[in-house]
Amino acid sequence: MVASLACGRSATRGAAPPRALDLGLRPALHAAVAILATRLREPVAFAQVRRRVRAVVDLLEREVWDETATLVVLAGRAADGTWRERTLDRTDPQLIVTAARALIATAPAGASAPVATSAATDHVAAVATDPAALAVSDWRTRIDDLAARADVGSNSRVVYRATYAITDDEHAWVVSAEVDRHQRLVRSRVGALAVAWHGSAPIAGHVEVAGGFGPETERLTNDELARANRDALALTTPGAFAAQAGAAVILAPDVVAALVERAWPRTATAGVTVVDDPAFATAGTPGYASYVFDGLGRLVAPGEVAERRRRGGPHGRLQATPSNLVVAPGTATDLIASVDDGFVIDGLAEGGGVGDAVAVRATRVRRVARGRLTGHAWRDVELRGSAAAILAATTSVGDRAVTVVSADDDPPRAVVTPPLLTRADLVPARGPT
Repeated sequence: MVASLACGRSATRGAAPPRALDLGLRPALHAAVAILATRLREPVAFAQVRRRVRAVVDLLEREVWDETATLVVLAGRAADGTWRERTLDRTDPQLIVTAARALIATAPAGASAPVATSAATDHVAAVATDPAALAVSDWRTRIDDLAARADVGSNSRVVYRATYAITDDEHAWVVSAEVDRHQRLVRSRVGALAVAWHGSAPIAGHVEVAGGFGPETERLTNDELARANRDALALTTPGAFAAQAGAAVILAPDVVAALVERAWPRTATAGVTVVDDPAFATAGTPGYASYVFDGLGRLVAPGEVAERRRRGGPHGRLQATPSNLVVAPGTATDLIASVDDGFVIDGLAEGGGVGDAVAVRATRVRRVARGRLTGHAWRDVELRGSAAAILAATTSVGDRAVTVVSADDDPPRAVVTPPLLTRADLVPARGPT
């Protein structure tokens, strides 16, 4: 977990804020499209500049990593129908123009496009805390405060602890023969991890908040931080878990998110309402992956998965992918009270499966009887079955949704969901966690 947050990529420790965006970039994209249009239909120039800052405190280090990645993609359709692309990892204006000329150099004659670009439009996310205005010392102050708050309620049984704040400050431009659009998105993840030993096995407690906000570590409350410690330290019931077929189960949001990711878009006709809403916002805060336009500059409405194509992956390829998969909240304020005999699936430790079939290992499974928790709890338990069928069996939906990040690299996406009450098979887990 923490290794993926703080290590494994090249980064500059304690880096200064990145240099200002090149004012010549947008004119260069226009020039490139004009060149492409002489030999290609559907000419388009895409550019992305993303700064990621990661602040982490654990037992070994207290550090801030600051890195900026750039991507430029020039593309269009030749007279023979082939889609041509050229990818750059720099935003130098002259390099962009040169790349456009190189892309059409071998294109067959006979195709061209009229260029009538509309007025430039800018979609800029409004955030309470602008990451571009923070110095490295500001990041350290914020993560130190989070680490101090996360230590409350712990004891010597916790052998490892980490807190982190990750913020992406992303600018994206699309210029085509018809449009000129720019968007700035700021999205963050703030979390804490605690690990304690139980016999011969480590047990983790993990909490996280995510969404379209700046590096605001206060969004992770003291109560949520204390829950990470409680989950790591919670004792389990001796003995093996007995398999339960078709048990009533209350699924935590991260478990629901794993099922929605697996079942989408079949969830459109399941027992819950799921929409792909790139413009999702709650209480005025944008969702984690709230893109206004796709990788070709097209404005899209919720649910248009087939038409939404995003730039992603190491080469910026177009992919049909959702942004924010949103499960509509229900009216249930206390799902446990409505269960006479069943289980609470507290969280996701591991997820896997083939196609629609899932095998989800729970962080902890707790027993419910007559609308109350019994105190019995197990860790080595898996939820298995058809993701779509489990969602279709939903009988009650919680009234409070949270954002669960399912991918934070290109293209990022998230699931916004409340807990659900449904039915599924529970079995003893296979092998180590």
